[in-house]
Amino acid sequence: MRVLLLPVLAALIAAAPAAAQTGEPQNGAVRRLNADQCAALAVEASGLVREADAKVQEWKGRLAEVESVFYPKLWGLGFVAPMFRVRGSPIAPDVERDYGQWGPYLHLEATLAQPLYTFGRAAAGEKAAEERIAVERARARQVRNTVALEARRMYFMHLYARSMIPILDSARKTLDDALATARREYEAGTGKISRADLSRLEYGSAELDKQRVRARIGAELSLAALKHTMGLPQEAQLELADERLPQPPEAPLPPLAELLQAAASGRPEWAQIEHGKQAAISLEQAERLANAPVLFAAGQVNADWTAMRPDAKNPYAWDPYNRLNAGVALGLQFDLDPAKANAKAHQAEALGQQVEGLERFASTGIPLEVRKARDEAEQAQQFYELATAGSKAARKWMVFAAAAWSTGTGDAADVLEGLAAWVQSKNGEMESLRDLHIARASLLYVTGRHQP
Repeated sequence: MRVLLLPVLAALIAAAPAAAQTGEPQNGAVRRLNADQCAALAVEASGLVREADAKVQEWKGRLAEVESVFYPKLWGLGFVAPMFRVRGSPIAPDVERDYGQWGPYLHLEATLAQPLYTFGRAAAGEKAAEERIAVERARARQVRNTVALEARRMYFMHLYARSMIPILDSARKTLDDALATARREYEAGTGKISRADLSRLEYGSAELDKQRVRARIGAELSLAALKHTMGLPQEAQLELADERLPQPPEAPLPPLAELLQAAASGRPEWAQIEHGKQAAISLEQAERLANAPVLFAAGQVNADWTAMRPDAKNPYAWDPYNRLNAGVALGLQFDLDPAKANAKAHQAEALGQQVEGLERFASTGIPLEVRKARDEAEQAQQFYELATAGSKAARKWMVFAAAAWSTGTGDAADVLEGLAAWVQSKNGEMESLRDLHIARASLLYVTGRHQP
């Protein structure tokens, strides 16, 4: 016998990862949300979005680190040490050392420096950090769009599974009626029903029950995945605004040229590429200037004191134990490592080449994504219309076959074939409707307008 009920949820999502414990139900209230609201909540609570936002903050901190080059710098050292007694003139050829007397020796030195000019290195580094912040902001927007798309996809996957449950329940009722008739005829020994006919119906019943189990578990699993995407714990109550897959939108699909134009201006990848190129150029410039000096103004104080040494009043005599020196100056600080600076400049140059490669890939890849999403939406629309017509014909087939069976003019094979054809056609209809809604959501994503 050729009749096998097709798995109605073979394309359902794989097992969802453990739910993130980030959302909390509000006072036990039931959330009744549509697809857009689910996407908005997912964007708000997603851990991926928080990670992307934290990346922006990380690079703001790095920018502040670069800008700190121009802040005043204070370096100091102070200590107290034991010192034995020394008697005699500080410039005498010999002195008396007394190790029986000890006292404190205090030392303090401090330098306050104010950088004035870095010969372009700090400015280039600041520009690189600012451009990288812009890159991370665009990337965070891309993550938001991705999370919103995933939430909408899970929403429609769940509705697809829920839509199949009443269809399978209806098929279950039809098959139960056929089985009851078959068992009565077989037990009565009328000869109208053979053991093979009854076994065919029982086999079809078992296959149908398998599909009902798949639909039920698929609905539960997709709802769990939706909660995970929205950042809700699994115990949170979540009620959707739609009970089944809604009808297709009445608005026609936008022309491909309009979608391509929207993607050219709306996709966050373009901002990432543009700012990434500028960041790489500025970084390379900063690394090539790594050997440039830093011009600074500084003030310095050195102070030492101990009662264990006589104070030398002669300013030409070096006295490290009783002195007070202070002054201001202009200076240049060098940190020369040409080989290292050249190597880092080459790394920055290679980073710029990587960005150029991504730009070349995106220039053809993004339009292809747009076209693919639109073609999939158009295909799903056509498939849905064809599947709807097919399901109507299959339902008539099933109804006539069941009626013939109940009146004794049909056989079990006709009932099972009609029932399988109707379930298969309804599955195709729901799959096409699901794919149409997901493709419409994908159109928002590929044009950069997905975030609610």
